[in-house]
Amino acid sequence: MSDENDRKPQKTNANVIIAVMAVIMGAFIIFSTVQTVYIFSLNTGKTGVMSYLPDTDDKDADTEEISHNSSGELPEPWFSLEEAASVSDPNKTKLNVTEIVDIVSPATVSLYIRGTVNGSDKTVSAGSGFIITEDGYAVSNAHVVDDAANDSGYNLYASVPGSDEMIPCEVVGLDNQTDCAVLKLESGRTYDHVTLGNSSDLRTGELVVAIGNALGTLDGTVTVGVISGLDRQISHDGYKISVLQTDAAINSGNSGGALINSFGEVIGITNAKMVKNASEGLGFAIPIDTVKPIIESLINYGVVVNRAFLGVTVTAIPENAFVGAVPGVYIYEYVDDGPAEQAGLKIGDRIISMDGVAINKTDDIIGIRDSHQVGDTIVFVIERDGREMTVDFVVGDSADYENAGTVTTENEDNGDDDNENVFGGR
Repeated sequence: MSDENDRKPQKTNANVIIAVMAVIMGAFIIFSTVQTVYIFSLNTGKTGVMSYLPDTDDKDADTEEISHNSSGELPEPWFSLEEAASVSDPNKTKLNVTEIVDIVSPATVSLYIRGTVNGSDKTVSAGSGFIITEDGYAVSNAHVVDDAANDSGYNLYASVPGSDEMIPCEVVGLDNQTDCAVLKLESGRTYDHVTLGNSSDLRTGELVVAIGNALGTLDGTVTVGVISGLDRQISHDGYKISVLQTDAAINSGNSGGALINSFGEVIGITNAKMVKNASEGLGFAIPIDTVKPIIESLINYGVVVNRAFLGVTVTAIPENAFVGAVPGVYIYEYVDDGPAEQAGLKIGDRIISMDGVAINKTDDIIGIRDSHQVGDTIVFVIERDGREMTVDFVVGDSADYENAGTVTTENEDNGDDDNENVFGGR
């Protein structure tokens, strides 16, 4: 009887061990299945994609895009900011805030996007801008006017200080990389316009004034502050952009407005969407020196020309993503007959280095690309089928590819989540 009782715990223990082993084996099978699906998803582009391809769903409806001729030459530009808006008084003196507002405010505009909502014509969003030429060219943020540019159901209007008239506008062109847009107010009249300064001359602590349509209802709102920081780096749409930091209040509706120095010159475009969470005393503006060539290109050609373009989509594979994974940045897709395909890159290639710089995350690619000009050669070192290869890559021109400035960064674990998609909304 005693021996039988002793055997029962042993039998029970054996059953427990078998059950545990079965659970472990089942978990392993499930894990392997999940990894197989994950690898398949990577290969089919359903996960982990960071795109450097054009976004074909984002079209500039009101922009007439240029086409390059066979020699690659551009038409002669007819518009120059230096002549139109950048001529300043060499004997200029510093102004007080009231004088700055008196000079600049007449050239600022409040922008309204109107469309049909539930059968009624209503204002659906609002923003700010400023006029740069007497015939009505104006500047704002791309995210302020993109609905009017991309959807025929929306119309864009501007109001100038001292008038209740809603002036029809058209979107000449917009650039998602710098969040800059050029507008044209209705012709047939003469407008006050701003003078553009040089943001490169700014110093930390310098006085600045912001004028904009705060909250979309308080047009002509004036706030005062200082330059709190220079060259703040923010990631946006697969690009790095350097911005100005200020403690002048920049609220919703101020996006696209003028940031003005103590000489009454516009030195930045305010942007209320660069900060995800409300932060008191923290505002940003795009330096005017950054967007001057963008403005000229949009007016002359309707698109931004002579900007480096790779025409490749990459996916970042983190360490231990799946069994046997080699971490790195891999080529997922490329533009047909674009720079990447012409260089001989193939889907599945792992990018080891560019110009001798190790590529560990997509930001590494962005920095190298943006340091080059159209026509430059970048030396790629890649791994393909276990072998290292060297490829000479000739940088393309984004103007040759529709909406090349628009990229997506979803599903990428590159440690910069706090800086992603900061330009969304208005």
